[in-house]
Amino acid sequence: MKKSHAMQLFLYNVGTPLAQAGEVVADFLYMTRDVLVCVPKALKSPGVIVERFQSLVISSWFLVVITSFATGAAMALQFGQGMSRFGGKLYVPDIIAFAIIRALGPVFACLMVAARSGGGVAAELGSMKITQQIDALRALGTKPEEKLVAPIVIALILGMPFLTFLADVAGITGGLLVSAGSLGIAPSLYIEKTMNAVPFDDLLFSLAKTSIFGGIIGLIACFMGMRTQTGTSGIGIATTTAIVAANIFVLVGDFFITKLQWIMQW
Repeated sequence: MKKSHAMQLFLYNVGTPLAQAGEVVADFLYMTRDVLVCVPKALKSPGVIVERFQSLVISSWFLVVITSFATGAAMALQFGQGMSRFGGKLYVPDIIAFAIIRALGPVFACLMVAARSGGGVAAELGSMKITQQIDALRALGTKPEEKLVAPIVIALILGMPFLTFLADVAGITGGLLVSAGSLGIAPSLYIEKTMNAVPFDDLLFSLAKTSIFGGIIGLIACFMGMRTQTGTSGIGIATTTAIVAANIFVLVGDFFITKLQWIMQW
């Protein structure tokens, strides 16, 4: 009897979280399906999409630029100091361009947007949830996925390549200034080596994958916000959960996409 009870307790402790996780994933997939269905209708209201684009994308450009600029400058210092010992200082532009364009630029842009805009969306929809505004929309026959979620997702899908391009330019510029000022690399040589380091196809690929990340960030933020259950503490939990979940997805997703790209090249 004791072994049977222990086994039941073990299965309950393990099975309950798995069942809850499965329910959350199923709800997320259902919402994603509803949003995809509502996208054509949402595109008929471009004013709402433009408003979301301004609030979620345009307002994040400075944060993305300053983060990427500082990262490129720090990389130039670190790699410059290390590679100067082996006479490889001239490879610094190639390394920075390769790292920024293929990995760090897209990742940092998505992480900053997930933290700033994703958290804001989760808090906004969470507030609407606890004040029953979302329920009111449904009572009036309006789908929240069409009026609230789809414009956010579309704006982030369209806006993330723009922010990623700014992040790439800022990161390379930071590396350029440090390389010219501290490493003695001529700006013209730095720009030439940067242009030759990364093919144009890699730039397009990095911009395209951020569109996918942007859409998922929007879906996660909206999903967490619309699942808010309690009062102000629930809004804080939803915001934190949305940021953490979106950041994890971006980092893990970037790894798998990079691995796939590496395999395809071979």
